[in-house]
Amino acid sequence: MVDPHVAIFKSLSSRSRTTILKLLSQNGEMSVDELTAALELAGPTVSRHLQVLRQQDLVTVRRDAQSRYYSLDIKRLEQTFDAFLQYLTEES
Repeated sequence: MVDPHVAIFKSLSSRSRTTILKLLSQNGEMSVDELTAALELAGPTVSRHLQVLRQQDLVTVRRDAQSRYYSLDIKRLEQTFDAFLQYLTEES
């Protein structure tokens, strides 16, 4: 079983994924096409990065007809870092 802290930080180890989170933080909801254009990456590559972020519940997705729109789940990100800080400070 993978430590949940390791899984989260592994998902954040990619510059493209952290850039996606930054873009979503700055712009709110964005479509895959908008993210693809902003990142200047191929659509399938962006989709794979978004899948990793979705698996860690760091982004949410809303479907509208043919498009998918992604948003940063800031509460989940805050909970993740709070839990990690608690882990660091708890006694063994």
